[in-house]
Amino acid sequence: MKALKKLTKTGSKVISDFGDSVDRGIGKLSGMAEGKTFLHGYLLIRVEEARNIPDMENWYSKIVNSKDVTDPFVDVKLDRTRIAKTRIIDNDLNPKWDETFNIAVCHKSNTLIFDVRDKDHAYTEEIGQVELSTQLLLNGQEISDWFDIRKNNKVNGQLKISVTYKSMYEIGESYEVDSYFPMHRGCNVVLYQDAHCPDDIPWMNMVQGPPNIPSNSRSCWKDLYYSIRDAKHLICITGWSVWTGLYLFRGQEAVDIYSGSLGELLCEKADEGVQIYVMVWSEKSSGEFVGDEGVMGTHDMETYKFFKNKANYRTTDNMVRCALAPRELHETNELTDVLQNQFGSSMYTHHQKSVIVDAGCPYQPDGRRVLHAYVGGLDLTGGRYDNPNFELFSTLLTDHRGDFRNSNAKSTPADVGPREPWHDIHSRVEGPIATDVLQNFIERWRRQGTREGPPPALDYMLCKKINPEACSVQEQPDRQWNVQFFRSITSDSADFDPEKKNNNYYLSRKKGKIIEHSIATAYIQMIRNAQNFIYIENQYFMGSAYEWDKDSQVLCNHTIPAEIVAKIIDKIRKGERFTAYIVIPMWPEGDPTSGPMQAILHWQKRTMEMMYRDIGNALRDPSIHVNPAHGSHPQDYLLFLCPGKREGYGSHIEDLEPPPQGSLAERFREVKRQMIYVHSKMIIIDDAYILVGSANINERSMAGTRDTEMAVGCWQPQYTAYHPYGDVHVFRMKLWAAFLRHWEELFRFPGTLDCTRKVKEYTDYNWRVYNYDFYGMDEMPLPPGLLLTYPVKITPDGMMQNLDGFASFPDYPSTALVFGSKSNIIPEKITT
Repeated sequence: MKALKKLTKTGSKVISDFGDSVDRGIGKLSGMAEGKTFLHGYLLIRVEEARNIPDMENWYSKIVNSKDVTDPFVDVKLDRTRIAKTRIIDNDLNPKWDETFNIAVCHKSNTLIFDVRDKDHAYTEEIGQVELSTQLLLNGQEISDWFDIRKNNKVNGQLKISVTYKSMYEIGESYEVDSYFPMHRGCNVVLYQDAHCPDDIPWMNMVQGPPNIPSNSRSCWKDLYYSIRDAKHLICITGWSVWTGLYLFRGQEAVDIYSGSLGELLCEKADEGVQIYVMVWSEKSSGEFVGDEGVMGTHDMETYKFFKNKANYRTTDNMVRCALAPRELHETNELTDVLQNQFGSSMYTHHQKSVIVDAGCPYQPDGRRVLHAYVGGLDLTGGRYDNPNFELFSTLLTDHRGDFRNSNAKSTPADVGPREPWHDIHSRVEGPIATDVLQNFIERWRRQGTREGPPPALDYMLCKKINPEACSVQEQPDRQWNVQFFRSITSDSADFDPEKKNNNYYLSRKKGKIIEHSIATAYIQMIRNAQNFIYIENQYFMGSAYEWDKDSQVLCNHTIPAEIVAKIIDKIRKGERFTAYIVIPMWPEGDPTSGPMQAILHWQKRTMEMMYRDIGNALRDPSIHVNPAHGSHPQDYLLFLCPGKREGYGSHIEDLEPPPQGSLAERFREVKRQMIYVHSKMIIIDDAYILVGSANINERSMAGTRDTEMAVGCWQPQYTAYHPYGDVHVFRMKLWAAFLRHWEELFRFPGTLDCTRKVKEYTDYNWRVYNYDFYGMDEMPLPPGLLLTYPVKITPDGMMQNLDGFASFPDYPSTALVFGSKSNIIPEKITT
């Protein structure tokens, strides 16, 4: 044991036999020295207890309380990056934490540090550290013992810990995640692009799937309307925003199907006796401060008052139960908790979006009904109604009258335009998976909604009417789905199952709170499983700050970007092809010159430059044989893309008001173009697996402690990565057809170099035609497609630069920087 402790103090000088786990790459590694140990897998860490730690309290604290002693906790770090934190134990010199952490790692680090600290009211003080060389972990053996807590040359007690490392190469590939909610077989999934999707879009109808896989498009809000209309017993809705004034149908469909609002529809269902629960995020600014709509435009108070208004019902015997749920701590024990509560309730959100309904099923032998659940990125609120045509001007006086949104230029008048095109992804899940979506709702209502009445219960009375375990019966059994439900959430917002909440393998703890971050776990596992390609659409893309060249101290440390890079480099080393396609909006929604948007763009730049840097290093690494036939440029493996729409002149323009002189609207009218806002939260792996939900790729969504989120991971067992020609494959190709306004056989194989370069060729050309004025081109013809290359330039060695002529975004002031700018005022936790 003495030899082991000596190694923990000085670090092993022995070169590891595990070559895959030691990074001897070229050049700078995020400001760290060369030769870092690469941990890629999971760390199982148990912090048990400490003994004989010193009293860190000052004499004046003893005046207030003579028994006041050290309030210890432990930060666990890989070098400078915190990966876990125990709860604080008050007034204890021999604390027992007994906490376990299962941590996904994709880190270059030589030292695992246990930083034992004392928590005072407004700051923390170091007691000492235990350091372990990460090379000791590589063989997978458990290290478990008491270790001296050292500060400088002084021993300040001992810490009992155990650590086990499991390399990802020892873990079998599986789409099933060890998580709070289990995977379910016997399910069905319907996938949706945008709120409305007509079936007469020619380029989407070009998509040819296998003979038994239909490629028809479904409209999300039309299906949702029929699901709500058909419900007999139960409707449960969660949302970042739920607007009672929303109209699900526009144009002729509003005449032929339903012309009322969402609020009117739900009140009608309540009058029929259906039990309806609506749970919306309580935005702190709404109500008494700036009106019922709130600064964020969530309509939370407006919605709450609408459902409380008895005039909106025929009878008041059964009204919609509406709960306002702030994102706040359940318990506040100290000053920092109070401050965090003020910050969290103001800045963090409940971001989950779901609708759960009972539905008829002709296959149920006992006649009971079943559950269906809608899960994804679409909020039931204003500005979301769109279709793959993404009209800018022609629908302002028709489909979008009373529902105009352009948050990128808020001064734009609704009768002038253009509107902000909105792209999103949603899903409907059927079978036993829908019960897990309902269980999430029940757990959240139990924690934050009971003042409006008890939650729905999966009790005997409900189960007499609804079979929560019913499988979804398929006419073609080979199209059956496996589905699993994931969340980002804490015990402040959900009342966890007592039988599960002590499972330290898939739940973690921080300051006594229980945390679930299974969405991040699922993303990581699926990226590690990927064989040929990854296709991502997401509203934000930032993370793995510990690998950034600069700003690496920023608390945005989820590993998803680093995992993508590790996958690509592993494929390059093996001489295999792989591409990651990442579709993001041109900039985050809002004025691109504003401080918050510029800060987000700055973190995005840091993430992108880190990824291209490491791929460029791998392609130049003399120890790696790079097959030129597989690609020699970083963009042969990683493509960032963004959609935009440019239109031609039409007679509908004459019906609109002229734009104010000198305004952005005047510029927009001249060039008739806008970015298409990507609000999707989706990843597709090898056309075999899809994860759809509400979670962005940032720390707010992935940490579990910031915004609450939900997602479903779905796959058809008959259609694996080696034969991926099922519904996920067809859905991805229809997304590409909608963006590229074109389809060809090559698009079936996104991982190939031919496909990657073809997509880049198309999107580069679309960018030039979109910006016809800059490139000296004629206004006509219009861009052949909507998908554009993201406006950055990547050199062969992986350096990221501004695209020539585009240090700022088109049509906006020069302060709308593509690379963003760091804010010294806005807290980093808001923008990451």
